[in-house]
Amino acid sequence: MANGVVTRQSIEAMQANPAALAALRDAYAKMQAFSETDNRSWIYWAGLHGFPQWFCWHHGRAGLGSQRPFNLFAPWHRAYLVYFEFTARDRNNDAILPWWDWTSVGSHTDGIPRSFTEPTANGAPNPLATGPLPSIQGAPARRTVRFPGNPASLPTAARVEAALQLSSFVDFSIQLEDIHDAVHGWTGGFNPAPPPQGGDMGSVAIAAFDPIFWSHHAMIDRLWYLWQLRHGVANIPPDYLDMPLAPFAFTVRQVLDVRALGYEYAVGVAVGAPQ
Repeated sequence: MANGVVTRQSIEAMQANPAALAALRDAYAKMQAFSETDNRSWIYWAGLHGFPQWFCWHHGRAGLGSQRPFNLFAPWHRAYLVYFEFTARDRNNDAILPWWDWTSVGSHTDGIPRSFTEPTANGAPNPLATGPLPSIQGAPARRTVRFPGNPASLPTAARVEAALQLSSFVDFSIQLEDIHDAVHGWTGGFNPAPPPQGGDMGSVAIAAFDPIFWSHHAMIDRLWYLWQLRHGVANIPPDYLDMPLAPFAFTVRQVLDVRALGYEYAVGVAVGAPQ
């Protein structure tokens, strides 16, 4: 940390730093241990995205299909990550949110990074592997599940580069969200064995309960950051700037500069390069 600014790193880099990975797991485990009525809990924070609060912005929509005239997908999720990361760091001050580069050679070979797939870590359940999911419409509470697809079908660095070259924020945001959707669907996947079941990352309603959601969205946020480095931090339609990002105490204007929010990204490694 320098001048109060933390540096988010890739999960691949964090896997080579046992202390950093242990701090993240400790914070996540503590959040997952709180009851769902506690505003420090995993379930509370995941529940802001889809079920039951429905604040998320996707494709100009939020909640149960209500139309919105702006594309606030990237700003809203940046605010969401900031609040979530500060909550995690309240549990362990060394916990820093990593990004998952699904364009990397490792991801295109192995799929989900091993830190998110190992069932146990240091003799305890791995809080990166699954998260608690509350009872929804009478279904019993459970842990999240994934049925990821073929790693070779994850988005490529070339597809990301094509989006980064777009100079219009709105055009970039649309392409970014489409790439984001593909990773959600790939990660959740589908298990056809009886009873047929889709993975939770594939559903907007419950995706945020899966721990990998946060690192997927850190990657999405990092791509917006890289786009800003090319095209300008303030390169966004003026009528977006004072839009509120409910339920967070931010407007779009206030989330444009990541350093002002207390973090930055390690950018020495190009998108898609081995890490």
